[in-house]
This record gives sequence, structure tokens and C-alpha cells, in this order.
Amino acid sequence: MDNNSSGSRIGGVNITGSTVTTGGGDIVGGNKTTVISRVEIDRIFKPIADAVRGAPPDKQVAATEALDALKEEAAKGHQANDTRMAKLIDGLVGLAPGAVSAVVSTFATPVIGALIGPVTAFVLDKIHGK
Repeated sequence: MDNNSSGSRIGGVNITGSTVTTGGGDIVGGNKTTVISRVEIDRIFKPIADAVRGAPPDKQVAATEALDALKEEAAKGHQANDTRMAKLIDGLVGLAPGAVSAVVSTFATPVIGALIGPVTAFVLDKIHGK
């Protein structure tokens, strides 16, 4: 049990009789589905969007479309298609090579990193030079 400096409870699960309190969190049995809001997706993917703006002018529209499709797929949370995300990432960095660092960093965040499957991990390793 976590305590703050005053000794009051600040986290964890507490079961008293038939009452369960979580300190503000969830109790999950392995099948929790989460939805990522569009605002949060836009915030998380902003570094990639900034990098796409630095793409060659003749490739900016296609790179922006690839980014929008990637954000749409990621917004599906754990229902996202790993192969589709991998293909979108690969295509995006082909159009905007300057976005590699931003893509790798974005997919290292806990929210988006939780969506990475083996195909996406392979592509991220490939573009990161591992």
C-alpha cells in the first residue's frame, strides 16, 4: 500500500467486506478495451505531424494521408491491425525520412507502445537501424 507523507492511502486496491476501492484505478482481468480519444491521438502524434511538414513538398500530401491513416488505426486501441500499422509506418517514413526519430519516439510512449505487435516492432527496428 502506498502512503503519502501524511500517512493516508494514495493508491492500490482495498477490499473491506463486500466493498472494493481502487484509489482511482481499474481492476482488469486481462481483457480491458480502451479507446484513445482523438485529442490524445493528435497530441501524441504531433511530433510526427511536425516532421511530416518537413517532407519534400511533392510528398507532403501523401505523407499527411499516411499519418492520418496511422492515427486512425492507432485510435482503435487494442483492436488496431498490427500489419496495417506496420505498413503505414513504413510508407510514412519512405515519404518523410525526417520523421523516423519522431515515429520511433511516438511508438515508445506507453499509450501507443502498448499497441505494438510483432510486425510493427519489426518495422520500427528496421527504420531505427537495429
